[in-house]
Amino acid sequence: MDSSKQISLPLIVICLLSGISVSHSQDTTLVKADTSGNSTVSDSLSVQKEEKKSEIEGPVKYWADEITFSVDGKKSYLQGHVKIEYQNMELEAGRVMINWEENIMRATGIVDSTDSLGNPIYKEEPVFKERGSEPIYGTRLEYDFKNQRGKVFSGQTAMPPGYYEGEEIKKIGKKTLLVKDGYFTSCDSTEHPHTYFKSYQMRIITGKRAVAKPIIMYIEDVPVAAIPFGVFPMERGRRSGIIIPKFNTSSYGGNSLRDFGYYWAASQYWDATLLLNFFERTGIAYEGQLRYAKRYSLNGNVQGRYAPKDVTTGRKTQRWSLNFSHNQTINETTSLGARGSFQSDKSFVRDYSQNLNDRLNQILTTDASLSKRWPTSKNSLNASASRTENLQSGDIDYTLPRLSFSHTQSNIFPYSTTANVERKWYHDLSYSYNSNFVSRGFKRFQSADSTYLTDHSTGWQHNGGLFFNSKIFKYFKYNQTVRFEELWVPRYLDYTFVDSLNTAVADTVEGFRARHTFSTSIGAATTIYGLFEIPFLPVRVIRHKMDPSISFSFSPDFTDPGFGYVQSFKDTTGRNRKFDRFSANPYGGTSSSEARSMNISVANLFQGKIIRDGEEKKIDLFTMNLNTGYNFLADSLKWRNLSTSLRASASRNLDFNVSFLHSFYKPNRDGRGFRNEYVWENGFGLPRLLNVQLNSRVHIAPPPPRENKETGEDTTQVADSLSMTQIGTDPITQELRDFKLPWDLTANFTYSYNKSNVNNIQKRLDMNLAARLEITKNWRIQYSANFNLMERTINYQSFNIYRDLHCWEMSFSWGPNPQGYSFFSFEIHLKEPALRDLKLTKSSGGSKVY
Repeated sequence: MDSSKQISLPLIVICLLSGISVSHSQDTTLVKADTSGNSTVSDSLSVQKEEKKSEIEGPVKYWADEITFSVDGKKSYLQGHVKIEYQNMELEAGRVMINWEENIMRATGIVDSTDSLGNPIYKEEPVFKERGSEPIYGTRLEYDFKNQRGKVFSGQTAMPPGYYEGEEIKKIGKKTLLVKDGYFTSCDSTEHPHTYFKSYQMRIITGKRAVAKPIIMYIEDVPVAAIPFGVFPMERGRRSGIIIPKFNTSSYGGNSLRDFGYYWAASQYWDATLLLNFFERTGIAYEGQLRYAKRYSLNGNVQGRYAPKDVTTGRKTQRWSLNFSHNQTINETTSLGARGSFQSDKSFVRDYSQNLNDRLNQILTTDASLSKRWPTSKNSLNASASRTENLQSGDIDYTLPRLSFSHTQSNIFPYSTTANVERKWYHDLSYSYNSNFVSRGFKRFQSADSTYLTDHSTGWQHNGGLFFNSKIFKYFKYNQTVRFEELWVPRYLDYTFVDSLNTAVADTVEGFRARHTFSTSIGAATTIYGLFEIPFLPVRVIRHKMDPSISFSFSPDFTDPGFGYVQSFKDTTGRNRKFDRFSANPYGGTSSSEARSMNISVANLFQGKIIRDGEEKKIDLFTMNLNTGYNFLADSLKWRNLSTSLRASASRNLDFNVSFLHSFYKPNRDGRGFRNEYVWENGFGLPRLLNVQLNSRVHIAPPPPRENKETGEDTTQVADSLSMTQIGTDPITQELRDFKLPWDLTANFTYSYNKSNVNNIQKRLDMNLAARLEITKNWRIQYSANFNLMERTINYQSFNIYRDLHCWEMSFSWGPNPQGYSFFSFEIHLKEPALRDLKLTKSSGGSKVY
């Protein structure tokens, strides 16, 4: 085929050959190799008289079935499986001739036969290989040592992102090639590609760029598009270049050309992108991004948008947005991070961006943090600052600074297993500590008088914990925890009750004040095992592992006036009212949640043992967990609802989990809520079911072929073939039986049952379905849908058809949803990622489409 694009590697072929200016002998020499293949000639050319200095760096090795030197010593002939090696390069050909007088080398193939028209057919055509690169093929290779110029005829090679071929390639400089009648294709059918790009003239500077003119795109040998010229970068990795724009349309800007710009790969550490967006009605908007990265050290980016005119109205005004992020590892224990978002007004990004997340985001966040760890001492320190702005309300919240120190859980009395010391009970005592300092403020817009309300608060919180984890009576795990909190504030509130207002008025007092709170818990747990033999099932033994645990928690009501953290007044109605002195601090008010409660849980694991072919295998059958609790302070309904969860995986293709919620109390007379009466009062009764949630996944697919463990053959197909041969089935029937359509089906079921109101029971059963069918190797159909099985309605569905067109691919999606969003989309594009912008698309959405 007569087609085009550049080839950079043929230059390397010629560079190799430029080094093979081997000295020749004046004597007549004839060397013939053993054609049986038992030996080959592998040597350097003998030198009796050196006429000029060789430029070869290192040895040149060559092999051939026959090596001949001319009588006058001016020519050398290598024929039959010629192989030349030099450094990391290798040349193979059927015949090589070197003319030492004219400094010319030619490599060709050997005539093997002729075609129907009498044209010769060659074998062992020249092949050049370089370590780490794809081979280059050609029908003839020529090189002039003196001028350092060469040619490759019908050169072919494969280099990402495709295959290249040139009818004639000339080397006119150290790194410059001229290519005549070349083509490029991403189709691996190189003999007759479905799509290719042809150019009649091409200049290549290897490793940098290629310039071609004109460039014509062919599909099935039919020209469909052309451009006068093109410049293509050939550097590996990131490359600077023009970014191809996308055409779009909008209700405000009209037709637009978006994302047209330039990408600058400045260095391996940073790059930049500049984009222009042309709106037919409202002018130009700009985008830019700067990225930087240094491995194991830092990375970040700065991204901005700027519009000198309003993109929605065209009115002259400056609108902009700026985003940045920075992450830096200063050393193994210290790191720095920052990110931020700013914009000129609250609606710019929403008006301008096509990204859904940008349009929905109405919060601008800016923060920075510095963290430091001391691993050996289990200490860490973090310093940060943050600012958030609500674009809808205009409210601003900021924290400057936030300081956090933490010491993770450590033993009070360390115990070393290497020391010959008996472990005592106090070795199980441990502690933890963390401290947080926060200075926080806000700015709120007051719509009543169009003013801003500002405030600022500061607090320093200390948290400590004491832990004791040990075993008692050998089989029980015992744990006890005591947690302390101390809060320091530089100002607090002092209240005065005003009868005329029937409430207390707060005055801010500048002065130090502290608040101390605590809580404690005690728990115990154990593990119980059981075995059950079932001789008549595949699961011979069931192993039951049960982990019951019980814990008690206690914390007082710190709003009791005795602690001094609140002020108590009686209002005009005689009702006692409490006012918190610490309500203005950044850590919140004083806790009034007195707790005296008990928590009970039981975790169950059921495992099975299966014996197959003399091998024992353990599998997890299912887990079942139960949890409830008791509130000692409640005046009624002391028992918490019983929560039960069950999870099982019968196989890789079937699993389910179900959760239940039961109550120990009867419902009220109207069927809602609870009354303080157990379900077993006035007769036997089980806990009352309130809610059930079931989720199940089922996957169905044809079984994979069974393989013979010794031979690796598909025993299913072998058995089928034998059975058909025995019963004399005709070949057509056998082919139909062997015909298989790969498919799979996955269904997810969700069932919910709500009986909180016994007079209004709610049920719902939904199914998510995903199916795939490969009609042929190239055709694939997919279907996905969500069904409400109770109401027998379709919530959503879509059909997807995919066609592999070898070097192209086609996809069609159709969503016929009469009660919702209907759509269709069609796209056909080249598979090669670098060429995916060459595509044809058609879509429609938001209307009923059939």
